[in-house]
Amino acid sequence: MQKYKVEPGKLLRVEGPAAVRVIDGEVYVLGITYGADSRFTVLRARKVVVKPLRESILEITLGPDGNVEEARSDEEVIDIWEEATSKIELKGISVILGAMDVGKTTMTVMIANKASRAGFRVGIIDADLGQNDLGPPATVDAAVLEPGTYITHLRMLKPIRAMFLKTTSVERVWQDVVNAVHRLARYLIDNEGVSTVVINTDGWVTTEKAVEYKVKLLEKLEPRNVIIIRRSDEVNQLLSTIREKFQDKINIIELPAPPAARVRTKEDRRIHREMGYGKYLTPPRDITLDLKKSPIVNFPICSGIKANQDLLNLVRKFVKHPIMYCELLEGFMIAITSQSDKREPEIVTVPGGGKIIVLSNGWERGILVGLEDENNFLLALGRLKKIYYNNQKAVITVSRSFSDISKIDHIRLGMIRLNEQYEEIEKVNYIAKLENLLKRKAT
Repeated sequence: MQKYKVEPGKLLRVEGPAAVRVIDGEVYVLGITYGADSRFTVLRARKVVVKPLRESILEITLGPDGNVEEARSDEEVIDIWEEATSKIELKGISVILGAMDVGKTTMTVMIANKASRAGFRVGIIDADLGQNDLGPPATVDAAVLEPGTYITHLRMLKPIRAMFLKTTSVERVWQDVVNAVHRLARYLIDNEGVSTVVINTDGWVTTEKAVEYKVKLLEKLEPRNVIIIRRSDEVNQLLSTIREKFQDKINIIELPAPPAARVRTKEDRRIHREMGYGKYLTPPRDITLDLKKSPIVNFPICSGIKANQDLLNLVRKFVKHPIMYCELLEGFMIAITSQSDKREPEIVTVPGGGKIIVLSNGWERGILVGLEDENNFLLALGRLKKIYYNNQKAVITVSRSFSDISKIDHIRLGMIRLNEQYEEIEKVNYIAKLENLLKRKAT
């Protein structure tokens, strides 16, 4: 515990874990003024900038790796951001856009705090699949901030609804992300009675597809405000497109990124994701689900007719390896072979136009799954451990804190494979190929 005396014109940068108490004076933090005897916390590995509004005395207790340092005014954009955001209409939907590590999450917290201070019930959506702070990786999550309550980071809130998007690579599922964010926004407005919705987005902004994605998102949401945070020229195409399409419909605000913002490495981002998997999958326990009652919706293994001997003999003419299990679905067959190398599935075309999806034994081991309710909302993440084909059962590792097994309506396969330490060992992108194949067959 240490006391700090700070004067107007100076800034403090506090890195967590830290607990801060204002002994005397007033300080501004993330859209909120804290007076004498008020308190706030800074989570581990997160930084907040503290601006004294008059001479103030702070008592700061640091945890392991916490730090306090004086920041120069040219290293931060706190005044620019405050001036711009003080003029916006807080009621309605606000979307935060920008590249990676430009302060989108900080801006989300700042707008949410301001709306809460104004007396609004605030809905917050985190749509950054890879660096989600509100919920687990590969999800879009929604939470509520009650009027008069304030946060310094999204992790201080608990999601009330989430949707599983299967991967942390938004470019593979961006159309699904658009629908998920829109659905959660409507849920917050229609079911939770929020007046303000603030949406944090991912950092994919530079390609034509990224611009198309963000434009479709804005078209779907029809927000009141769009705040675009710029580091250099990475958002030029996005900004010009948004201005062209929405200039008279949306309040568009362009803001600079903090000059001293730290850009995380790929390794930093991977570690953040793996900590997220661990948080939502530990302490672990295994559950067994009946695939007839809780089917895998995006790959209907164990939902067809088990192959008889004649059909097995036919399949063996086209499949090179010994077959452990085979079933017939409408328009195609699934065959599991005794191989155990987890390679991508082989698609075999047979005379007459039928197809056989050939998978090796153990293909499912470690795949991240979403356990969803009948409305496709995520109940829990899981790690698929084993499928027992003849018994039509799946063993899935979940967190012990998850107890609503009876609410599971179906399972959704993700496109990430985790080891037993919840480390990412493979992107299982062929799941998308299987989904597309089955969709084509269905139509």
